[in-house]
Amino acid sequence: MALRTRGFYGSSHKMTTQHQYAARTKKSRNPAEYPVLGVLLGGPLHGYEMIRRLNEGIGSVWRLGKSQVYALLAKLEREGFVIHERVGQDNLPAKNIFSLTPEGIQVAKEWLEQPVSHFRDIRLQFVTKLWFVRQAFPDRERLLIEKQLGVCREKATRFEGLRESCDNQVEALSFDFRITVIKATVSWLEGLLDSIQIGNQK
Repeated sequence: MALRTRGFYGSSHKMTTQHQYAARTKKSRNPAEYPVLGVLLGGPLHGYEMIRRLNEGIGSVWRLGKSQVYALLAKLEREGFVIHERVGQDNLPAKNIFSLTPEGIQVAKEWLEQPVSHFRDIRLQFVTKLWFVRQAFPDRERLLIEKQLGVCREKATRFEGLRESCDNQVEALSFDFRITVIKATVSWLEGLLDSIQIGNQK
């Protein structure tokens, strides 16, 4: 029998619309919260299954430990993004089944729709977003890649302009490095788009 509880640690999961909006738009969110929300887009899961799926899917680039996931779940539930049900099992302890609230679904989708703004986050956060999009919204993969390409091309153009105005060798070398890396990333993203096009033609 499933019973809806008042919250993972006893507090009510209900929040006012104003509080939900403030929590959702908070700029200093822990980036690790988003994969926890993302894995629940596929439907309700108990904690062990969430951790298993996260490790199998993104564990090679973003490892989330058991204690970290449960701490994030508790925080997300307090903020109104996640709820859980206590489900009994024959001859076994009851288990908590977690699911997203409508607000949690909205936050997860918004995260998946946005490219990363900092170049250093592409290896971790963009790759993770791309994996989740492929699982939940494969028709939106091209749009996410195109948005990320736009961000990277803009940064490459800006860095090239700054490189031209450099007045010392060390600064110029630093920009040369960043331009080389970001152009390689642009090439990689363009390759992803080409692979989608080839796949669509088959």
